[in-house]
Parts: sequence; C-alpha cells; structure tokens
Amino acid sequence: MLDLLWILPLSFFISFAICIFLLPYYIKKARAVDMVGIDVHKLNKPKIAESGGIILMLAYLLGLFIFIPFLYEPSTNIYTEEMIKIIGTAATVLFSTFIGLIDDIYEIRWRIKALTPMLGGVPLAVLSLSVPIFSTPFGDFNFEAVLGVFGLVLFFAFVVPFIVTACANAVNMLAGLNGLEAGSTLIIASALTLLSILRNKNEGLIILIPFIGALIAFLYYNKYPSRVFPGDVGTFGMGAVIACVAMLADFERAVFVMFLPYTINAMLFFIGKLRGKAPPRVAPMNPDGTIPCPTKWSLRCLILQIHPMKEKTLTYVMWAIVAVFAIIGLFVYG
Repeated sequence: MLDLLWILPLSFFISFAICIFLLPYYIKKARAVDMVGIDVHKLNKPKIAESGGIILMLAYLLGLFIFIPFLYEPSTNIYTEEMIKIIGTAATVLFSTFIGLIDDIYEIRWRIKALTPMLGGVPLAVLSLSVPIFSTPFGDFNFEAVLGVFGLVLFFAFVVPFIVTACANAVNMLAGLNGLEAGSTLIIASALTLLSILRNKNEGLIILIPFIGALIAFLYYNKYPSRVFPGDVGTFGMGAVIACVAMLADFERAVFVMFLPYTINAMLFFIGKLRGKAPPRVAPMNPDGTIPCPTKWSLRCLILQIHPMKEKTLTYVMWAIVAVFAIIGLFVYG
C-alpha cells in the first residue's frame, strides 16, 4: 500500500486534467455536428452537447491504467492481483459504456436496455472465480459452500452480471437533472473511498481515486446550468465502476444501502410502467420555472409532490438524500 501512495494522487490528477482539458473541445465539436439534446427543464429549451460521458470514461480509464506499470513484479515475472482487477474493471467499464453509446445513437427499447449491460459483467465474473461470496445485508453468502457447482454457475452466470446491469441502469434511471447523476455518483464514490481507507482495501482506492478525479472535472461542466450531458454512455459507465468496486473490494453490503434511493426510484418507475403511468420523457415546464410532476412514479416526482422546486434546488435535495444513504452505508458495512 505504501508503494502506491504517491501513484494515487498522480492517477487523480491525470484523470482530472484529461477530462477538464478535453471536454470544452468535445462540447464545441458535439455542437458543430448537432450531437445535442434539449434541456427540457429550462424555459428557453437550450441545446446541450450530448454523450459527454465518452470523455469522462476515457479520462477515468487513462488515469486507471497509470497503475499498471507499477504493479508488475519483475522478480516473479507476473502481475499482481490488483493489476488483474484493473484490467477486469477496465473491460467491464468499456463493455458498459459501449452499450450506453449504442443506446445514445439508436435509442434501444427499455426492456432490452435493462438487460444488455449484463454483458459488461462477463469480465468481472471471470475475475471473481476464486471468491463466489456475496456480501448481503444479512451476512455473507458463500454460493459454492451452500449450493456447490450449481452455486458457482448461478454466481458467475447471473449474480455478477446482474449487479453490473442493476448499477448501470439504476444510475441511468435517476438521471434527468443538471449534475444529478454525476454529483450523486461522486458522493457514493467518495464514501466508498473513505471505506476503502478504513478497511485497507487497495483495490477500492485504485479503482475509485481516478474515477473521482474525472467526476469532479466532468461535474464542473455538467452542473447547473449544464454545458454537457453524460448520456447513457456516461451513466452506464458510472454504474459499472460502482459495481466493480462493490464486487472486487467486497463492498456489496455498503453499495446496497448507498443505492437505496436508486432502487426506490427504479421500483417506482417499473411499477408505473406496468400500470401505464411511467414518467413521460418530456413534460412542459411550469410557468414559474418549477419542475413538472405529471405522475408519482419516480423519486423525483415524490419529492416534487411534497414541495414544488426549481431544478437547481431539486438537484441539491436529491444529492442530500444520496449523501444520507451513503453515510448510512458506511456504518452498516461489516
């Protein structure tokens, strides 16, 4: 761990610098080729650069890869376990962001989009072959010890991919306000970083530190009023990183608690969808600038039914809710 201490700030700086430097050029180019989306929560409906998550995840991966040269053991001619986990994390994030990019371009139907990120869980499943143990709110569950060979198949063929798709879709479904998804993910990533320090989890720090650097830079352009949206390529990538930390650093229980606001939001959405009352993709702004609440089938709509709010205030409230559960997740771990 001591050998990696000086590399952690370097990876943070690389991710931050690349993201903060490239995003203005990306925003300009996206506008030039009309890769834009309408900011429906502004009265003047401005056009905002879309799919900026490409730069976010690129910056993150470059910051993550800086660890690889320092994790090689020349005496044994092999790479360390942390390096293998870096490669698996990168593969999972690349799979997930690619699926998100395809959705940004072709607008995949939600039934298909809900399952396709499971493909991103394949590299993570391979990495976890030696530890088929899942940390639940009720204790650790050893799939191999309890279910034998069937447990191994169940764990690697379903549980691990499901965690990836659940995290990716949960972040994606919470999106919709300037800075909401990036800010919420930053809060959770920061809490998990603290947990990694407290539990001496090297892999958690290696995965999260460059991610936080890239997120801070991205949030600078994504916060209210947004100059760039992450798109599904960004939200899927954010969720995939959190899934990797949960599995590789054994933080499943903590992430389960931290993601409760996302889970509640997703459950409300699917219930509304089944009842034919899911929140519409676009709703006209209220004349006073507050966010419309045409249904009650999302966490955002539940909050708005308590008190009407403008976008910036609503984002802060939702960040606060995520922060509360992030703190609770810190306490319930272990």
